[in-house]
Amino acid sequence: MDAPRNTLQPDRRPDTPTLMEVAVVEFPGSLRAAAPVLSELAQRCNRTVAAGRRTGPRMLVTRWTMSARGMQRVAGAELFGEALPAIIVVPGSESSWTMAPPDERLLAWVRECHDGCSLLAGCDEGGLLLAAAGVLAGRSVSVPDPARCPALRTMVPSWLPSERTLVDDGDLLTAAGQEAWKYLSLRLLARVYGQGVMNTVIQQLQLVIPRTELDDLERFSPNFAHGDRCILKAQRWLHGIAARGVGLDDICAQAGLEPRTLQRRFLKATGMRPIEYCQRLRIAKAQLLLQAGGVVDEVACAVGYSDQSAFRRLFLRIVGLTPARYRRQLAAQQREHAAVRPVGRGVEAIRSVA
Repeated sequence: MDAPRNTLQPDRRPDTPTLMEVAVVEFPGSLRAAAPVLSELAQRCNRTVAAGRRTGPRMLVTRWTMSARGMQRVAGAELFGEALPAIIVVPGSESSWTMAPPDERLLAWVRECHDGCSLLAGCDEGGLLLAAAGVLAGRSVSVPDPARCPALRTMVPSWLPSERTLVDDGDLLTAAGQEAWKYLSLRLLARVYGQGVMNTVIQQLQLVIPRTELDDLERFSPNFAHGDRCILKAQRWLHGIAARGVGLDDICAQAGLEPRTLQRRFLKATGMRPIEYCQRLRIAKAQLLLQAGGVVDEVACAVGYSDQSAFRRLFLRIVGLTPARYRRQLAAQQREHAAVRPVGRGVEAIRSVA
């Protein structure tokens, strides 16, 4: 029997907005404010979208805990039934709490959700829990040092650590460090509602976002919660190699589909054709390399463009700036904000105005 699929709200009326379940995992010592804060942000976004008569999914935050029968929703089962959540969020732990060894049933559930097309998001110690589930191997992530958690101290890192606060690697979203929960929450809003709604919330809450973090929040964010396993397999492969040197035949081979079928299903699942998707993915990678101080010509080669002028034209079309100007602008803004780093996890700051 097939495993439950990641689906949006089932059996809905045509005029009813699609509900996308965002499951916040609660474990002993987990951040208590995580679900309420994310739910408040989701409600604010839902009101914004409704007021603008916009179409698209609506986020519904649910809480999941471990019971004698395994992982279960605290509420909301009547809306989603046996469907796996579209997004799984594992928050960090309270600062005064020592993280206990994770329950093996929880780790198995995380793997099941990942295999079922759910997007996984981990904040601080929550990212280490995802690592314990074995879903971070070979991926670029932002997680704390395992030495911070005695229960996971012996775990050998199999991931690629990043110095950035927030890392969106397609179907894996991780954040660690100062203001991690704030940036993770905002990125989830961008993934579900789009950048426009996220920016509206930032303005409403009068949040101060440094340019580097804002670039991470606004970076290319494809849909992974579509439920098409063949397309998901191709997407994960593309993100693993940043779409470098990839052609349509290569994508077809990974998805196990004929070209015409792939194009149709890829467009339906992601809203983009495969080649456009690859271009956006390469430019997103180029932005990261430029953000890290890379030289424009070297960055172009690194993301698969031997024709420098073609790279510059594509970058300008997608980003709105030439690569050189983008790099200069980033460097200036990083210097400007270097001495104004925020402190704390940002939960109280968001909750006080949400």
